[in-house]
Amino acid sequence: MTQYSMTPINNGTRLRSDHNTFASVIKSYNRGQLIVGDEVWEATADGPEVKRGDKWLHVTSVDGVNLTDRGWMAYIHKGIPVCNNFREIEDPPPPPVMFPESFTLVDPSGAKAEYVFVRIIEE
Repeated sequence: MTQYSMTPINNGTRLRSDHNTFASVIKSYNRGQLIVGDEVWEATADGPEVKRGDKWLHVTSVDGVNLTDRGWMAYIHKGIPVCNNFREIEDPPPPPVMFPESFTLVDPSGAKAEYVFVRIIEE
């Protein structure tokens, strides 16, 4: 799952229950804290308290601690940055598939056999 990070520019940056300033405040965070989220909302039109292009992040953790009360924090509100250092966190590549050098097979009677790989015959 794609994740995003950002840091508030000022102290008292609010986490809200929805992606608008009319929503209730859950908690406030300070300048430089690492905010991580899993969804970005972008305003498609101007409104009373929103400007087209405003962006909000659905926050899942702060400073590496998962939140029990998740919410939304503005990245850009009314065209003005509220947070900076916005980044997409890339998923690490999957580990390469490796053949084991050998494996042991045990049958129902308890007899064991070790199989050793000599070479890969097809890639």
